[in-house]
Amino acid sequence: MSHPAYSLEDVHYAYPESRTGFALDIDALSVGAGDVLALVGPNGAGKTTLLMLLAFLARPGRGRLEFFGEDPWTDESRALLARREAVLVTHHPYLFKGTILDNVAFGLKVRGRPEAERRERARRALALVELDGREETPASSLSAGQAQRVALARAMALRPRALLLDEPTANIEAGLAFRIEAAILEIRRETGAAVVFSSHNFSQASRLADDILYLSGGRRVRFSHENCFSGMAESDGRMSWIEPHPGARIVFPGRVGGHVTCVINPAAIDIHAAGHPAAPGAGPNVFAGRVTRLEAAEAGLALIRVSGGLTFRATLPLAEVEARGIFLSRSVLIKFEPEAVEIIGSEPPEKAHD
Repeated sequence: MSHPAYSLEDVHYAYPESRTGFALDIDALSVGAGDVLALVGPNGAGKTTLLMLLAFLARPGRGRLEFFGEDPWTDESRALLARREAVLVTHHPYLFKGTILDNVAFGLKVRGRPEAERRERARRALALVELDGREETPASSLSAGQAQRVALARAMALRPRALLLDEPTANIEAGLAFRIEAAILEIRRETGAAVVFSSHNFSQASRLADDILYLSGGRRVRFSHENCFSGMAESDGRMSWIEPHPGARIVFPGRVGGHVTCVINPAAIDIHAAGHPAAPGAGPNVFAGRVTRLEAAEAGLALIRVSGGLTFRATLPLAEVEARGIFLSRSVLIKFEPEAVEIIGSEPPEKAHD
């Protein structure tokens, strides 16, 4: 009988001596061999923590995490083998001294592969991330985006049973990002590896993944779009609010208490360049930020990421982008009505403090 690549049941993890009280709780999760799973959610949702558990770099405090039908934590030798078969590429990868080829072939050398095989597999992996011909380039001379591609090639060359990627295209320009996505899918097709990746980009998650796991506050949530935030709600009796980040208040109607998770539909967010005549003034749910991602999507829409105290994703008809003075790195103001905030989960105060 074949087993899924990952099977999680009642998994709980809390960072030792954490002052934030954050904990990851996954009641159940299964990832099949050859499946692609996207982890989507706001900063601090638990995406990277879950990837660390799947890479066996952290051990659950409770519950069971099986890898192809076995619990690697039954002894250290099994855990070491699982770490070699589940390769994690971090958002800010570390490259060794030496050349690009030295870096990509390093894991194969540790595993005792012959030199000819190391070089061939490394060159093939570099071709997939469009760095072929750069084998002898010093790693110290690379940009952040190039370093990300080298780290991805290093993982691909190992042909792992599970490929774990923390925001794999975050430092890569949009055109190359699409080609990296194609390379990830090709590796999955060639090797049958399970792929789990985190992303803030919902359109990317939809393009690549067989399934999407939405996380907020360390827990699975159910929603169909981006802009998911959590916090302890306060109320004046007529309106309520949370502050996911100090000084960044999201306001919504009604009297709500306890721990709240909410989402805002990207289409409900109004966005203009700062200084534009139609830019919003003071009021609830007005946020300043900078455009850190701008890409075309289907149905004549632009997908816009705005980063500030909070990070939001908005959609706008392509024809409106230039008219509103919006371009990459531009300072912008966004606004959404309190009624646009959808509460998708809440816990009473006594439970939220457990």
